[in-house]
Amino acid sequence: MVRFELSVEIARPLHEVWEYLIEPENVPEWQASASSSHQISDGAMGVGTHLEDERRFLGRRARSEVEVTEFEPERLFTLHGISGPVRFTVRHRLERTATGTHLQIEAEADPGGVARLMRPMVEHAAAHEIRKDFDRLKHKLEGRN
Repeated sequence: MVRFELSVEIARPLHEVWEYLIEPENVPEWQASASSSHQISDGAMGVGTHLEDERRFLGRRARSEVEVTEFEPERLFTLHGISGPVRFTVRHRLERTATGTHLQIEAEADPGGVARLMRPMVEHAAAHEIRKDFDRLKHKLEGRN
């Protein structure tokens, strides 16, 4: 299992960060590996909502079904990959600050197969990609009017 944490300060109101973060259609705008993301279950976003992501993974396109497993408006949003090449959980914790929003991310993934033998390299690459993704999220949100 690969695990890591990171945090980012975003100079935007908590409500704006939350609304952008939970909208699946926004994912390809700030996550480099994502080519599409959309909700496939009915109803409002919440615990039990299912999403489908298409990503580039190890040079190939891969689809994953993702379930929202924790959802506390403007506080907690957790995604769990239930199908696809990598099983993962990403927990997003949001907190209002004097200058905007503090976003704490906790991620873990089971790369399976051969990737287990290359765990340090996989862990480093994944942490680097996620850091860049959340930096892009910060810049995208801070650049909005």
